[in-house]
Amino acid sequence: MKTEMDLHGYQVVEAIDIFVKHYNERVKRGDLSPISIIHGYGSTGEGGRIKTALLKLLNTSFDTLSFQQQAWNPGKTVVYPGKALPPGAGIISSEIVDYCHLPRSESKILGKFRRFGDLNVKNTLRRLVKQGILSRKRKGRLTVYSKI
Repeated sequence: MKTEMDLHGYQVVEAIDIFVKHYNERVKRGDLSPISIIHGYGSTGEGGRIKTALLKLLNTSFDTLSFQQQAWNPGKTVVYPGKALPPGAGIISSEIVDYCHLPRSESKILGKFRRFGDLNVKNTLRRLVKQGILSRKRKGRLTVYSKI
């Protein structure tokens, strides 16, 4: 399988989904060789939308993989696979983390991310708490999540 992926020309959600699918297929086959991801660096040179979304995903998956940004090429990141990414790992994790910059109740989160399915959202919340990215607290009868 290819060791380089070019995500130019895709919409952000599509690019992340392509990466996750490719990554998981490789891990399933036992191929843990590095993957060079060409995502571009954006027209400002500070990071385009695909790069930003990919780095959010990679930063919330530190127990699954490692990665290194290329200092000499800001439009490229090398990913070192470890374990398969969980279902819904694409955009959902980073969107939930962004949404929880203010404390949010579980019911608010489930409502906002309904399109991903309640079970998938709950599993993602559990994983983000376990990774130390979100905190979970009880506030009266509500369970509230917030970014750490």
